Amino acid sequence: MGILTVAACVMTVGMAGLEAAVPHPEGELAERIALVFDRITVVEEPAFSDDFILADVVVDKSRPRRFMEFSGDISGRFLGALAMLSRGGDDDARLHRLVAETLKHQRKDGRFGYENLSFKAADVGPDQMALLWGNGRLLVGLLEYAQRFPERKEALEAAERLGVFLLAVFDDCAKPEVMDRLRGKAANGFICFTQLNEGLELLARATGKEAYRDAARKMEPILEGRGDQHTHGYLTTLRGTMMIYETTGDTALLEAVKARYQDLLDSGSVMLNGGILEYFKQDYDRDEGCSVADLLRLSLQLWKATGDEAYLERAETCLYNAFYANQFDTGDFGHRCFAYKGYKPHPGSGRAWWCCTMHGMRAFRDVLDSVVTADKGGDALRLNLWEEGRWSAGGCTLAVSRKSHGNGAGASYEVALVDGPAAGMRVFLRRPAWASGFTVSPAPAGGETAVLLKPGDKVTVSLEYAFRFVNPKNEAVAYDALPADKPEMLALFLGPWLMGVDERRNPMFHGEPWDENVLRFPEEGALRAAAGKLEGKGAAASGPVLGVTYNHSGFMGEYAVPLTPVASQTAHDQATFSYRHLVQRAPWRGRAAVRTRRPCKMPAAATETS
Repeated sequence: MGILTVAACVMTVGMAGLEAAVPHPEGELAERIALVFDRITVVEEPAFSDDFILADVVVDKSRPRRFMEFSGDISGRFLGALAMLSRGGDDDARLHRLVAETLKHQRKDGRFGYENLSFKAADVGPDQMALLWGNGRLLVGLLEYAQRFPERKEALEAAERLGVFLLAVFDDCAKPEVMDRLRGKAANGFICFTQLNEGLELLARATGKEAYRDAARKMEPILEGRGDQHTHGYLTTLRGTMMIYETTGDTALLEAVKARYQDLLDSGSVMLNGGILEYFKQDYDRDEGCSVADLLRLSLQLWKATGDEAYLERAETCLYNAFYANQFDTGDFGHRCFAYKGYKPHPGSGRAWWCCTMHGMRAFRDVLDSVVTADKGGDALRLNLWEEGRWSAGGCTLAVSRKSHGNGAGASYEVALVDGPAAGMRVFLRRPAWASGFTVSPAPAGGETAVLLKPGDKVTVSLEYAFRFVNPKNEAVAYDALPADKPEMLALFLGPWLMGVDERRNPMFHGEPWDENVLRFPEEGALRAAAGKLEGKGAAASGPVLGVTYNHSGFMGEYAVPLTPVASQTAHDQATFSYRHLVQRAPWRGRAAVRTRRPCKMPAAATETS
């Protein structure tokens, strides 16, 4: 695929002094962005038409929509997503038209939606929280639009009128009696109020008025612990707190978020694939695209604020194995269901077009802003994520292109400085934790991962994927420690990819009774040599594939089975996908070929006679 051109947004500088590059992505990242962008701009079912978006702020029960009480949720997400990734031209014209129509429905007190809802403390309940949630999302969308088009003063003026309304109801909504009343109310709970800190901080930045930031700062202290809350609202509040820290440098806010993030890790709420479930409930069995996007974005915020690469590694795991796996072939994001050993089919389509699709699209912007960064002062570039495209920062343009997938157990990239200072630019090349081998050619002096490139210079970087087995306690098991006698329950990461068995590629693997199936792994060198590249076109076709063998617990014999990345789910309808298996070391019996199923030839239908 050619370079995907996205609108340039105002570059941000984090507390760690990293400046985002203007992105022009290629490859799988570009394909996935185009997939969701086309979903919201091309007629599908349901169509993201002007009427569909505006129904979100028009209080008319004859025009039904998903979650009518959450006025501003759909429209705010849509306006923000399109503003952040617009390709200009017709996209911009539509944005201007939609904003103008949306503002016609703002109430006299600044709110959008039901105007007769009382916000006195004694009256505040789930309906009021729903309005605050939706209005909070619309506030963010209007301000992202205003940032993109600063000449459009009407959007900022409307955002400030909404901000005045939020300040007016703040004290009543923040009372302990309201918190107690809303405990256990799921997506209509108190997190609908605390998530307002994101929009209030953006409004403070846009207007210079500290009153909005003062209110935003009060949200994190009154945010309750995880409990069984909705993860989207909880994580959104933490993202908003990080935004306040980015502006103020108040380390107390940073430490508060770090502590809550560590609590997520310690609690088991963060899953093996790097994602998170929709609710903080141990027995809950599905994720939500919004929450997964939030965790990805929060991890990137913490990395940029602290420089701690552990957060970047968390973000990367989430990106490739939870966020990508959550995306559907339509471009939508939504819900995937889980069993102990992996994914299971969702009882419905799983596509949450009313929120996750657009929120997922917004998360791509954070990823784009993290691939390449420039050090403050512009004296060095940093390639942080191994993604293809052109990235412009610090007066330079860095081009990254995938040259090969090796034999499937690694990849090589060409990194070139397209333009920049004649004296050259120092480029830091990240060696990820998932790379067991990392070579740069020509080799930099001293064997470092930093190279000095002059315009026109290029280097080739080869990354060998590490085999990483993980047991149910999240402990690493070395390849040469795989059991040869009694199988052990393990999951496998190959490089950044969480690998598993897809029912669509080998349906009999999951035929009953499959719980005791045993995957048989040969010696590492032989398996690495036999690894291949996932076949297919479009998004989710860039990962590796491993051909191993297995013994089924319900019938005799040893059979071939391909292991593929969980991200490949995007390319297909939902099916069982297991990534935890009983694993055993076994002698090499030749390559377990990765096979595609032969098409079924149906017999000719009998001719009916009367």
